[in-house]
Amino acid sequence: MSDQRSRVSMLSQAPFYVGYLPVPSPLAAFLFLIVPTVLAVLAFTAIAAARSQRDPGAAVWNDAHARQFRGLFVAHPYPMLLIQKDGEETPEIHLLVEMGKHAGRIGLAELNGKSVISSGWTLERDGRRMIELEPDAKALVADASPSAVPPLPPVVTTGRVTLHGEIVDSKCYLGAMKPGEGKTHKACATLCIRGGIPPVLVTRDDAGGRVYYLLVDPSGGPLDPAAWPFVGDPVELSGELELMGGMRLLKVSPRDISRR
Repeated sequence: MSDQRSRVSMLSQAPFYVGYLPVPSPLAAFLFLIVPTVLAVLAFTAIAAARSQRDPGAAVWNDAHARQFRGLFVAHPYPMLLIQKDGEETPEIHLLVEMGKHAGRIGLAELNGKSVISSGWTLERDGRRMIELEPDAKALVADASPSAVPPLPPVVTTGRVTLHGEIVDSKCYLGAMKPGEGKTHKACATLCIRGGIPPVLVTRDDAGGRVYYLLVDPSGGPLDPAAWPFVGDPVELSGELELMGGMRLLKVSPRDISRR
């Protein structure tokens, strides 16, 4: 009985918090110590988690105002616009896409090889550019009074190469999403490529810089759908490398792609 009374006495003397009374001194001292410690641990954890994320890159989506562009329209292997800049010998190559996860109507055969006027928003990263066309039937039309129409750059075959990198959808990677790569983006990238967004292999050179290869099938057409499961994964692939102006085209068969 005396032990029970002793325990009851100790409990009655222990500090007890009541909302409408001042915080007991022992509890106040404990909170003064533990609260800053918990906040510091949470801040350190948040900083460590942020530093562990992949760099989203310096991609830019200039979606504030639509602009007009004049150039040579090429429909294959993917729609693109070749724009001749003053003083430049080689035209700039802009891939063309539509709003959303598809290329859609822009593969117009009757405009292939002709001077056109397009209107839309630019996406760019590392000097690679894309135009997202406005959702309008007049977003890509024949140019009735073309000025300087750039010629189609010659295609130079350099031979077979083996590369390591990641297959991404060019629209998200050039600025529509951040990050536009990796496992977390695999499903989105696959949907975009299935919808016609041009697939690109991104590799690293000896200096750590990114190198881009537009992927096509061995015949020069769009990438074979059998390669879609490899999108968003680290891969090794082999194919024939071609150069067209400042663009690298890699002709690759799905059987020559493997995960690393």
